[in-house]
Amino acid sequence: MDKKRREILKFMLGSLAGLVNLKTLPSEAHSSISSESQFINLCNLAISHEYGAIIQYINHSGIIQKRKIWSVLLENMNDEVVHARELTRILIKEGANPTVAAWPPQTGKRLIHLLKEDIAGENAAIELYQQILDLPESSSYRDVIYPFLKREMVHRERLQRLINALSPKG
Repeated sequence: MDKKRREILKFMLGSLAGLVNLKTLPSEAHSSISSESQFINLCNLAISHEYGAIIQYINHSGIIQKRKIWSVLLENMNDEVVHARELTRILIKEGANPTVAAWPPQTGKRLIHLLKEDIAGENAAIELYQQILDLPESSSYRDVIYPFLKREMVHRERLQRLINALSPKG
């Protein structure tokens, strides 16, 4: 599923980039609009991803009956809510319209499958935040965005520990 998510991510990035037609802008505006649009588009994509993660965590915590596991999922979900809210604030400061679209959540019935889907989502978020932090425009928001990247890594580690604890010792 990780490959499928990457394909969706590439499609969404391409679609968002296509919304800005640089040919209609004066040539001197191309460089500032181009990079600003990439920052705004990636932040909107990150919000969409956070919304999808929130939905997915809610779904998985309802399916999973083990209290220790769903408490981890809910703790991760609470972080995702904070990330979405702060990204919304960043976009408002930038004069952009924050999206309300949700990244397509993944579900299933088997516990290990659900946790692997959650890890795939965290991996996608880590890649996305790294891309955002590589943009020059992110420097103004580094103190806000960098901790998101670190929290997504913590989420991934928590989920992997759960999988390791559930996997038979070999």
